Amino acid sequence: MAAPDIKINNLVKLNALLLLSKRKIHGYEIIKALQHNLGTRISASQVYPFLGILKRKGYIDHSKTDKRDKKEYSLTAAGKEFMRRITARLASVIDLAIMSAIKTCAHCNCEVYKGGYEKRIRDKLLYFCCRNCARSYRG
Repeated sequence: MAAPDIKINNLVKLNALLLLSKRKIHGYEIIKALQHNLGTRISASQVYPFLGILKRKGYIDHSKTDKRDKKEYSLTAAGKEFMRRITARLASVIDLAIMSAIKTCAHCNCEVYKGGYEKRIRDKLLYFCCRNCARSYRG
């Protein structure tokens, strides 16, 4: 998979792209949504230069929507492909994080992400998906 030609190296950029992938949106709406999503103050200087880069690369376009010349941004076909590549890379990072948290039951070999049950058997700490598997274990 080819590496994206724009580095998405912070949550502001990633969240801005996710917002753009959902619908047409004004720059001010992006700032407000980012503040809500990230729980921190976001300045225009964090958003508009990134939108300019996306525009120059042909990943977004904009249209003026009213008398005040508000710009409404949306992804182009190239932008949707760029977003697909970014989400594929992000998915592989998330998969790694989840896979490292998955444990396998010592009895039935099912994979468990959260929960489960640990039991010490013959001085060995074993992991089980449930108490029933722990009781049924014959290791």
